[in-house]
Amino acid sequence: MIYLFCGIIIGSVMGLTGAGGALVAIPLFIQFLGMDLKEASVYSLLAVVVASILNYVSQRKATQYRTGFFIVTASALGSFLMAPFKENLPTIYIAIILSSVSLYALYSVWKPVRKSSEDHATVKNNLYLALTVGLILGALTTFTGLGGGVLMLPLFLTFFYYSQSQAVATSLFAVGLSSLASLLVQVSHGTRFEVGMDLFFLVLGILVSVFILKQLLTGLSEQTVARTRQIIFTIVVVLAMVKIF
Repeated sequence: MIYLFCGIIIGSVMGLTGAGGALVAIPLFIQFLGMDLKEASVYSLLAVVVASILNYVSQRKATQYRTGFFIVTASALGSFLMAPFKENLPTIYIAIILSSVSLYALYSVWKPVRKSSEDHATVKNNLYLALTVGLILGALTTFTGLGGGVLMLPLFLTFFYYSQSQAVATSLFAVGLSSLASLLVQVSHGTRFEVGMDLFFLVLGILVSVFILKQLLTGLSEQTVARTRQIIFTIVVVLAMVKIF
């Protein structure tokens, strides 16, 4: 039942914000399942993969695929390059990286969207920016277990000029595939990862959350949904940082 509960919470946060799945999963796994930070960062990837892909399906129409594919490709490369260094990285460094990225994301989510006279279409399709984000995402995902949504969501809003719905959908798409790549790379390098019935209940909880969230969001205005995302994201970051430290 604990895994089912964790799945519902993780899936709800991912579906609503397009980010924060690992920020929820890691503290939950540490608190209720007795994992240490490194072990929780690995298992959180599975939760993020399932939650992001299932939520992406219901929001796929707003996805910016070109940017997403570039980010995922670069992310896989970043994960491959960084995986051998994870075992030697002290836990305190992982906690510091998690907190730094989370605080930046929190600032970006609440910051008013910057207006500019630049050609937004050009910015949205900036290949080099997408590849750079992908490389950083791959390293971040491997070291911390973050799906990367906490990094990508504010970047999509601030630098790519995506709307909230486009940012969330594209984040879900890229997070799901990049997290899967990172998980496979780490397992191939010998990282301990066991699949059992407990993980089945985790996935079931995520499925339930997707259904519930879809029903709750029906009929709400875009402004209400956007403000709800900001509030939920803030709560997630604050609680995660308290638990991690």
